[in-house]
Amino acid sequence: MVLTVHIDNRILSLAAYDGEKQAIYASIGTDPLATADQLAAAMHTVLSFRGIDTDVIEGAVISSVVPSLTRTAQCAAGQLAAGKVLVVGAGMRTGLNLRVDSAGTVGSDFIATAIGALHEFAPPLIVINLAGATTFSAIDKDGVLIGRSILPGVESALEHLCQSSAQLPLVSFDSHAPLIGRGTVDAIKSGALYGAISMLDGMTARYIAELGESASVAATGEIAGVLAPLCSHTVLYRPRLLHDGLRLLYQKNR
Repeated sequence: MVLTVHIDNRILSLAAYDGEKQAIYASIGTDPLATADQLAAAMHTVLSFRGIDTDVIEGAVISSVVPSLTRTAQCAAGQLAAGKVLVVGAGMRTGLNLRVDSAGTVGSDFIATAIGALHEFAPPLIVINLAGATTFSAIDKDGVLIGRSILPGVESALEHLCQSSAQLPLVSFDSHAPLIGRGTVDAIKSGALYGAISMLDGMTARYIAELGESASVAATGEIAGVLAPLCSHTVLYRPRLLHDGLRLLYQKNR
C-alpha cells in the first residue's frame, strides 16, 4: 500500500492506495508548528480510524506548498512507511513536459494534478484545482504544460471579505445561496457562490479560446464538486486528481 500526502496552508490531505485503487482519503488541519512525531501520530490515528493497518504501507510520496513543513512531513511519513518516502521536487522523474519560464518554480501540486489528469484525459486539457488557492493549468495538444493561473481561493476570499470589513458578519460558503440576497448574510453568500461560478466560467472560456474548442476541462478539490455542475461549460469533476498523480509519481520513482 502506498501513502500519498499533500500539504497546503490550510489542510494536510492523505490517501492510501492499494495498487491503483484508492482505499481511503482523509485530511487533518495544517499546523505549522507540528513536530514530526505529532504529524506521524496524527496521520497514524486518522489512517487507523479509517481501517488502514499502517504496517502494510510500503512507501509514501509527499507534495508540499508549505516549505517549513516539508521535511517534517517526510520524517513523519518515514515513521509509518517501511520503504521510500519521496518528495515531489527537483530531481524527481515526472514524465511531464513543461514549457514555462522557470520550471523550478512550478509547484508540486500543479505537477501532481496535471499528471493525474493526463492519466485519465487526452489533451488539450484545462485542469482546475479548487483548494486553498484556485489554480488553472493549461496543457496543450501535445501534453505539454504551457502555463497556469493562480487566483484567491473561494473560501479564503470569503473569509478575508468578512474579516476585513467590520460591518460584515462572518458567514460560511453556502452551495444553496439565493442569487439575489434579501439580507446581508444572503448577499455575501450569493456573491461567494455565484461570483466563484462566474469566475470559473470566464477563466475557462478564455483558456478554451487559447487551447481550442476540443479542450477538456477537469476540476478537482472538495468545493469543485459543488461548483462544477453549475458552470456553463462541461467541467468534469474528479475529486482526487492530485493524489492520483502522486501515486503515479511514486510508481515512476520507487
